[in-house]
Amino acid sequence: MGRLARLLFIPAAGSCLLPVGRAVGQDIVGQPAGASLSLAHSDTLLGLSVRARRVGVSTFTQQSAAYGGLTLGSRQQLRYRLLSEWVYDSRGRPPFVREDYRGDLLHILRLGRFWHGGQQVRYDYNRANGIRTVTWLGRLGWQHRLRPHHPTDTASTVQAVLLGGLTHDLRNGLQDLGPSYGAALTAVFRPLPGRPEPVSVQLSGTRTQLGPRTWERAVADAWYEQQLDENATAALRLGYRRNRAEDYVLGPDRQPGNVQRIQSDTAAAQLTWSYQLGSQAAFRSDNTALLPTRQFRYRRLSAAADTLQNVGYQQYEVDTRQQVSFTHNRLQARGVFGYHERARTYGLDNNRLLSPVRLRTALEREQIKDIVEKTTLWQGELTWLPTPQQALGVSTTAQLLRVDTPSEANAQDRDEASNQLRLSWTATWHPTFRTSLALWGEYRQFVFIKAEQSAENYTDRLLHWEPGFSWAPGRFSWRASYHLWVSYQVRDRASEASRNRASRVLEMEQHLGYQVTPNWLLTADYQRRENRIGLLRWPEFRESPLDTTILHDLSAGVRRGWQSARSHSSLRAGYRFLEQRAHNRAALVPEAAGPASLIFLRTLTRQHGPELAYERRAGAFTLSGSFWLQSLENRYRYHAGQGTFVGTSYTADELRQRQSRLLPYFELLLEWQVRRARRSGYRYF
Repeated sequence: MGRLARLLFIPAAGSCLLPVGRAVGQDIVGQPAGASLSLAHSDTLLGLSVRARRVGVSTFTQQSAAYGGLTLGSRQQLRYRLLSEWVYDSRGRPPFVREDYRGDLLHILRLGRFWHGGQQVRYDYNRANGIRTVTWLGRLGWQHRLRPHHPTDTASTVQAVLLGGLTHDLRNGLQDLGPSYGAALTAVFRPLPGRPEPVSVQLSGTRTQLGPRTWERAVADAWYEQQLDENATAALRLGYRRNRAEDYVLGPDRQPGNVQRIQSDTAAAQLTWSYQLGSQAAFRSDNTALLPTRQFRYRRLSAAADTLQNVGYQQYEVDTRQQVSFTHNRLQARGVFGYHERARTYGLDNNRLLSPVRLRTALEREQIKDIVEKTTLWQGELTWLPTPQQALGVSTTAQLLRVDTPSEANAQDRDEASNQLRLSWTATWHPTFRTSLALWGEYRQFVFIKAEQSAENYTDRLLHWEPGFSWAPGRFSWRASYHLWVSYQVRDRASEASRNRASRVLEMEQHLGYQVTPNWLLTADYQRRENRIGLLRWPEFRESPLDTTILHDLSAGVRRGWQSARSHSSLRAGYRFLEQRAHNRAALVPEAAGPASLIFLRTLTRQHGPELAYERRAGAFTLSGSFWLQSLENRYRYHAGQGTFVGTSYTADELRQRQSRLLPYFELLLEWQVRRARRSGYRYF
């Protein structure tokens, strides 16, 4: 569905898009303002997609879509897409917490070799917010090949679209109707006839006028790649994006008193350069600059409405990444240097006609949020193959983040440093047996510069151990992986020693399978996660348990498969057992008046029951579903401690309760491309 959904994207009043002639690499200003609709690349003329599942005790989700098209003669095409998404919580009043609908329709009429006309409709409805938007747009398009008589230039083309129509918007009980119009231009051309690299330019803009509100969007994007010589390639991309959205601000009487405008402007530039240093080494440089701004402006609808303050910020971002890689026989190496800087300054307008003293006070209050962030990154990787069956790896990472706030009233100035070293070893002892081992450590330091926040300074030491193996002798297979890591977080101040923490986490996975026959497979899977958090006494290197959570997940079953030249199906039946044990401290509320006493609480949650899963793939048809008839059980055990405790509290009656219920968990996914498209060489845009 993913590829077809992108092809069938229909722009609304706030979005008008055209295809760029070729891939333009990473988008540095966001997604372009439109997408192409091409019969030559359509996958289906009709597709269906449905997904429903239970995600919690009382929560269900559903997403469905229908998409496709119709050929209405030799000159007309119809494309459509219908979407719905629900999130349902049976405990809510009303039970639906989210209910969204969307419909897109595009009708294209070919008027000649270079011209086409048509219309498009878009419908959006959000039930939770009570927002509904309907847009109808007529469109007129034109495309032309540049330099048609030049035999070596077959890529230079220009495409243009004009849009115009109406938009109806309903929100906050208010209805607005107004005109929508826009235009888009896409050009792909070669600046020099003898050079193969083209220049791609895209310009688009739309505007919708809804009573006192205005929606605007504009996008400009240009991209060029140049082969400097046989070893070097450079690419340059320039972009600009502007978004303006206005909405009502309701007053205390639930009537609109102001119109809020959120306006975002971003200018961007990206320069990429790569160079091949012989046959074994390569260099790549990626550099990006962004200049985003955002403004929040307010316009009163009546003289009696309160005046709201116009605010906004300006920002610049610079990002550079330099990479050198080397490959030689059994040795591979890579080095990376990265630097990122982001600075944001806030300001306001005197639209409330404040006095100089009050304006200065308001401006200083807004400028407290000014911030400058600088991140420096160093990475290195080295892989050595002493034998064809073994690989040794070493990697290191060093990163420093510096946060500076120019305002003296902001105490968030800090440095965050991280250093990591990883050693890994992979060995193949037999064609059926392979092992892996990784050991790595990390040292983190978090330091606030100003004294007001120095109590938050800490140092974190982490150590990871990751062994694993895979064994597949014949019909039997066994894959196992382990991950054990410890963390010691120590506060810098001795007075904050009560906040020192030690954490130990164990993750273990076991996957076993036995292929009885080509169509019958026995499987068993086991996962364990254990998380222990304790109070750390760093000078004595001792810890006292605070919170422990242990999770076991075991499932076993048998799978039967069917396969033919056109389809593949499988059915799995088994049993799943999930148990979680939590050990922590809590408070027991006495029956008589008095302070809550400390208890050491153990919470047990068990979920188990039979499960069934089915999957079928037949060409363009995919159906998969799973069902777990789960028996859920909750119960508590505890023993009394000494002293009082402030925190999560229970009564004795609550701790004696034992909850048990039967819950069917399910998941269903259906994707069906009902009819294949007939190929056509004409491109609509």
